[in-house]
Amino acid sequence: MHWLRSCVLSSLLLSLLGSSAAHATSSEITAGRVLYVRYCASCHGLTAEGDGPVSRALITPPANLRRLSERFGSPLPEDQIARYIDGRLEVRAHGPRDMPVWGARFYYQSGGNEHRVKQLIAELVAFLQSVQTAIRHT
Repeated sequence: MHWLRSCVLSSLLLSLLGSSAAHATSSEITAGRVLYVRYCASCHGLTAEGDGPVSRALITPPANLRRLSERFGSPLPEDQIARYIDGRLEVRAHGPRDMPVWGARFYYQSGGNEHRVKQLIAELVAFLQSVQTAIRHT
């Protein structure tokens, strides 16, 4: 009985977290693209290939975000990608962070609305999922 209750609660929690990036709506992807162009394209480029206008000035080149699925699989692991974009939970002892901590920026801009922060980051993850390139084997 305890096991069944845990399963039901887990299922309920997952459904409350919203849709996954792999099943994002076109409006979520569009909203994510708008955010991407505003916050990410200067480094990662309009095509998300790591060739933005700022990229040449950076010590660590920006990642080609179209190839994340080669490293993480497809669909992308939303929670892991979201934590990296957010950046607020990373441990400083692991070294410097090359990318801005967008979670702090979104938190400030939203007036401290954590739900809105999660929504913005989820939209970015949905957009990133939508631009993944297929792995070509020759």
